[in-house]
Amino acid sequence: MVSMSEKKKYQLFVNAQKKEWYEAKINYSQVVELAFPPPHKNTEMFTVQYSRGPKENREGTLVEGQEVNVKSGMVFDVTRTDKS
Repeated sequence: MVSMSEKKKYQLFVNAQKKEWYEAKINYSQVVELAFPPPHKNTEMFTVQYSRGPKENREGTLVEGQEVNVKSGMVFDVTRTDKS
């Protein structure tokens, strides 16, 4: 088993806050949780946009069920809306 200190560490920016990440990919739900820790209401919706990614996915929008490769310095902007 690989310890956290042995894994590659990525510095991500989620809503302008520096976050450490230890996986080569991140999915929609993981980004949302970094930006807005649970619990979430059923009426909340999230929009995830990213930039400064690796060449495979430099920028774009992440939707539920998708994942992207990460690199240090990658920026995620997560917007929360409530349909109440």
